[in-house]
Amino acid sequence: IECSLNAKDSTLKADKLHLTNIIYNLLDNAIKYCKAVPSIGLFTENERKGIMIGVHDNGIGITDDHQKKIFHKFFRVPTGNLHDVKGFGLGLNYVNIIAKAHNGDVKVTSSPGGGSIFSIYIPFE
Repeated sequence: IECSLNAKDSTLKADKLHLTNIIYNLLDNAIKYCKAVPSIGLFTENERKGIMIGVHDNGIGITDDHQKKIFHKFFRVPTGNLHDVKGFGLGLNYVNIIAKAHNGDVKVTSSPGGGSIFSIYIPFE
């Protein structure tokens, strides 16, 4: 994991447990959905009046059609008749719920075979 913690102001009024959990979830997904040796980046930067926390990886990536659904409860990207990655389709839904509960949001940029970047924006107040 390579860290680029560039946020000059990183003090948030946030739920420490849930914020830690959503970062853990994104890191765990970066490992689970990688077919090679995982290369993961964790970054922070100040944006608007808050902080952007991001995770990028070299995983299998997500199609545009599936990106529209990945934050829905119980949705899992189909992998055919293979069930080699365990899960219930709750992790990214949880990430989205916690970001919104903090008046923030989460976005994904991804392409099949090109990895993914998940960016969570949390305002300071």
